[in-house]
Amino acid sequence: MDERLTRLEAQLEEVASRLSAVERRLAALETRPAVDRFAGAIGTQLSDPSRPEAGPSGPRESDLSTIVTRVGRTLVVLAGAYLLRALTDSGLLAAGPGVFLGLLFALVWLVVADRAGARRQTLRASFHGAAYVLIALPLLYEATARFRLLDPAAAAASLAGCAALGLGVAARRHLRALAWVVTLGALGTAVALMLFTAALGPFALFLVLLGVATLWLGYVLDWTFLRWPVALVADLTILILSGRSVTAGVADSPGMAISVQLLLLVAYLGSFASRTLSLRRDVIPFEIAQSVLAIAVGIGGASYVARTTHVGTLPLGLATVAVAAGCYGVAVAFVERRQGRRRNFFFYTSAGLVFALVGGLLVLPKPALALTYAALGLVTAWAGRRSRRVTFHAHGAVFLVAAGVVSDLVAHALYGLGLPVAPVLTPSATTLGVLGLCGVAIWALGTAAPESPPAAAARLPRLVVLVLGLGGLLGVAVTWLALALPGGQTEAMHAALVATLRTALLVSGILALAWAGRTLRFVEGAWLVYPLLVLTGVKFLLEDFRSGRPSTLFLGFALYGLALIVGPWLCRRPSGAEATPLRGGQT
Repeated sequence: MDERLTRLEAQLEEVASRLSAVERRLAALETRPAVDRFAGAIGTQLSDPSRPEAGPSGPRESDLSTIVTRVGRTLVVLAGAYLLRALTDSGLLAAGPGVFLGLLFALVWLVVADRAGARRQTLRASFHGAAYVLIALPLLYEATARFRLLDPAAAAASLAGCAALGLGVAARRHLRALAWVVTLGALGTAVALMLFTAALGPFALFLVLLGVATLWLGYVLDWTFLRWPVALVADLTILILSGRSVTAGVADSPGMAISVQLLLLVAYLGSFASRTLSLRRDVIPFEIAQSVLAIAVGIGGASYVARTTHVGTLPLGLATVAVAAGCYGVAVAFVERRQGRRRNFFFYTSAGLVFALVGGLLVLPKPALALTYAALGLVTAWAGRRSRRVTFHAHGAVFLVAAGVVSDLVAHALYGLGLPVAPVLTPSATTLGVLGLCGVAIWALGTAAPESPPAAAARLPRLVVLVLGLGGLLGVAVTWLALALPGGQTEAMHAALVATLRTALLVSGILALAWAGRTLRFVEGAWLVYPLLVLTGVKFLLEDFRSGRPSTLFLGFALYGLALIVGPWLCRRPSGAEATPLRGGQT
């Protein structure tokens, strides 16, 4: 019984002592000046709430007075750096040892920043890290621009090392402010060194590596805005490098430019693929924007340099075609079947389309390129018909239009549709081959199931190919029939006959489209009737009236009037066809 009373008394004494300690702390807080309490409150809002104070009895890490103290200590550190600079300028230290000691002095403060970050002293670590940047990066510029100790390649490598050390400490200790200071400082130093040395290649390589580093910092630590300025500066630098490398007498060779361009493409797109495929994530706005810029600057710039200088055209083209096949394969075999993410599917197929267009342009001669584009258009159109993917239908239309441009079919199509754009050459075998594949593709771009026709927007690819095919057919027919006109005519009479011939063919095309468009399976034909009627009227006023004769104008008026009467009448669908609802397909 006595022992139990003794333990109870001891516990009561301990509780009393703790209450006394709490009362003393409350009294100390109440007697604290109002200014100190206000500064502490501001510091608490500015600091990271997950970071504790420096210690139980030390000052708060983000007090206003502490911030001022940190600024003062940073200035003292910079004073030490300028002391080394003064010793070097006075000749007491040679340039090489002076630069080495300066970098060593800067590295000491980065180590101090790392140790402060390990103790969760975020503000102190950030100021010490900023001192490292303010000493090391200007010293690298001085070593290159003033002391001439480093050539452009060595300066870029040294800058990469300094940036890697700074970003490594920032990532290890979760110091976002330090990461921003290091990144912006490295960007400014790289731009200054490029302007001084007039050598863009080594620093463009550094910017690509820095961009990928900040990209992964955003993935891992959610520092998302850090990657934007680096990517923009890297893209702009490589764009300028593409133009400089084909100029004689510059420091940047075409091989260096192509290497950096391909590194930009592979590094960024490879990182995007790693995230979207391995982690099964949707593409984000930065990945979409930077993919567009990287493809335009990387593969576009490399193609320009290769075709201009005839350096590495075939290997670059084959590699681009392989990447295109890989993008389509990933989209179909992995994204569509395993992930089911529509945004990723669109992303990878779009990249495959661009790579296929550029790769074919680099590898194939003009006739083979046109037929290859047309064949790819037919294949993708058929894939869209089987899979009900509008994306594949759109790619088929793009491939076929590209084939029409390469084979001069577009020029014949514009001429056949009544525009004043006469083709320079008669239709070649390549033009006729592309025209035939367009005709097959018009069928392939249609819906496979009559009970579920696609929505209006899904019909646009077929509409585009229909315009190309119909215009090309009319243009080829005009060219051949004009050659078959009887000779012995004056030039004015020949022009009048050609104008009437174009009108007659246009009217026949309008009536054929109106008849075919009576069903929903080929409603695109009906869509083209009224625009072609307007186009024929404009053409009749500008060409037939100007060059026509009474006999040809009689025939032209009759034909155009027939088109205005019969065309709209044929477009009127039976009532049963109008009752069929339109339903959309997949993206």
